Amino acid sequence: MREVLEQLIAGEEFDKVLKENQLNKYELLASLRKEVIAYKKELSLNEREQLKSVYLKFYSMVDLTGQKVAFISDTHFASKKENVEYFPVVLDFCRNHGIFYLFHGGDIGDGLVECHKEYQMPKKQIDHILDVYPEDKNIRQYILGGNHDAKYLKHGYDLLKILSAEKKNIFPLGYFQSYFTVYGYPFSFEHHSKIRPQYRLVDFPFVIAGHAHKSRFADDFIKLPTLSNDIHMENKPEGTAGFVVMETFPCGCSFDLNFSRYSFSDLEPVKEETYTYQFTKKR
Repeated sequence: MREVLEQLIAGEEFDKVLKENQLNKYELLASLRKEVIAYKKELSLNEREQLKSVYLKFYSMVDLTGQKVAFISDTHFASKKENVEYFPVVLDFCRNHGIFYLFHGGDIGDGLVECHKEYQMPKKQIDHILDVYPEDKNIRQYILGGNHDAKYLKHGYDLLKILSAEKKNIFPLGYFQSYFTVYGYPFSFEHHSKIRPQYRLVDFPFVIAGHAHKSRFADDFIKLPTLSNDIHMENKPEGTAGFVVMETFPCGCSFDLNFSRYSFSDLEPVKEETYTYQFTKKR
């Protein structure tokens, strides 16, 4: 990867470097970030600043300004508590409500943690995930890897690469943490990210996170519900399986982000509650 970074230092275009080296964007961004915060002696201060500048220019994986977006998380396919019926319902909801972006917040698969007896080998889990993971040519799906998904890497399987190669319109975001933008604001999309504030290169005002298996709305973050039967707060509204929809409403110098949480009643989506966050547009 060192030679790849030297191409960027030499001034080659980011997209050209990606294409020439057959890299996913998240792979190059991860290497950039690692080099910038590592302070290795091999890099001069000027070279480090060059790489940091490149990272800050391209850190966002997608701009969602004005888009309606669905967020899901923690499907845990191949686990004892998977529910393969939920995800197709969410995709149908997206089709019926003009939603063309869907984000998965991680723990796509079980990762040999609490696997179903039929899927006790990594290859069987991967095959099962490919079999049940739905796709749609009109809905762009962005997938983040969680702690369960990272376990496949030890067995030689990069689930994000496999899914994006085998399925239509699926784009990998990397593992644990990524960014998207709305009106120039960076939003951290993560799965139990452990990046300390001093190691963040991007100053973000808001987090949307998976991993918790319960939904929660706070001043500067949202926790996503699970899309499985692995419920962490049973008999409470925030502990039900479901998904979240984000809508953008511009208003002069500001914009509102509305987040609506949906649960299921006999596999029919039911809106539970809506929270609104207001931001001032960047000049």
